[in-house]
Parts: sequence; C-alpha cells; structure tokens
Amino acid sequence: MTVESISTQFGISVPSAYRYISLLRELYLIEETGRGAYSLTPQMFRLASVAESSIDIGNLGMPVVNRLVGETHETVLILRRIGDSAVCVASSQPDKQATISFLQGHLMPLHRGAGSKVLLAATQIEEQRKYLAHLEERLGPDWGEELKSELSAIRKQHFAISSAEVDEGIYAVAAPIVVEGRTVAALSIAGLEFRLSEERRGELLQKVREGAREISDMMSIPQVVA
Repeated sequence: MTVESISTQFGISVPSAYRYISLLRELYLIEETGRGAYSLTPQMFRLASVAESSIDIGNLGMPVVNRLVGETHETVLILRRIGDSAVCVASSQPDKQATISFLQGHLMPLHRGAGSKVLLAATQIEEQRKYLAHLEERLGPDWGEELKSELSAIRKQHFAISSAEVDEGIYAVAAPIVVEGRTVAALSIAGLEFRLSEERRGELLQKVREGAREISDMMSIPQVVA
C-alpha cells in the first residue's frame, strides 16, 4: 500500500499516515518495496506464532494487575517481547476520567518506555548490541551510549523508570517478571506525570516491584491441569 492509499482507506491525514509508517518500520513490521509502497515483513509471522504463548502469562497475572489498579488507581500492564517489539499481553485501567489506554496487543519499540526497557535490558549482550547498532544508524552514537548506560543500570537495579518516552506527559515504572533466572515479561504501572508527587512515584515503584515478584512466584509454581 502507498501512503496515499493508507490515508484514504483508514480516514487519516497523510502526515498521520507517515507517522504510523515510521513507527511500524521502527518495529520491523513493514518495509518499503519501492515506488513509495509498503508491505508487511516476515516479522508478522513470528508475531502471530508467539501471540498464543503470551496468553497464559496475561491470564495468570490478571489478578495481580487488577489488584494493583485498585490499590494505585493507575493503569497497569504486562509486556512481553516478541522479536524487536514489546507487546501488551494484559492491561487494566482505573475507572476515572483521565486514564491511559494500553489495550492487549498494543506494540511498542524496545528502547522506549519503562516496561520495554526492562525487556531490552534482559536481552543477551550480543543480541542487544545488534539492536542498538541498528538504532545508532538513525539516532547517532551519543544516543546509543546513553541508552547502553541506562540498560546496564536497569539490569543491576531490576527496575526501570520512564518519563514521556511513549506518550507525552506519561510517567511509568516497571519491573521484570522472572522465571528460573530468565526475564519472561515486564510489569508496568503508568500514570499522568503532572499528578504524581515524588512520594507517589516511590509508592508506585514499590508496588510494581512487589507485583512483579508475585507474578514471578506464581509462574514458578507448576500449574495443575484438570
């Protein structure tokens, strides 16, 4: 499809179509085929094949997600890595006027947002280098070095914090869900930054770390099948 056909078919402006295309290319989900046209990449097949395996952790973690929403009155989500993307496999949000919507299936790049960075930080170093090398071609080496330093800190402290990295005005905290020493997902809490005091941010960080440990423990217990 061309940018013009995307704009027409989905009822969006051409600049909006270009923004979506830019994001999808960043996630390696589409590629340019020449003459201004774009098509899906083989990454879509991997996305589909892994999607079913993501359902179990989403279902298993939902009681914790729902409880945290009740306790924090903020949006809570579970993210898993699929290829070079972070995908939301479970989410819940409070019943209030100003909320953040991360629906199941929502895709994000691995280098933006607290939850995504938790997943990227857990990636094997060589694979991480390849991902960052691709980004540095467009974003520059200085940006890459800063991200490498941040990922190293996330690995050591076992949590991540982000501000306005995915959406303007959104503050998020995240912690890894670990099974047998391997990070299999990330639990994240996101809220509107302007209404979060330093004390409140500390509370959210504590909650997300406790919740991630709880889900990790739940996943480590063999599930009995009737």
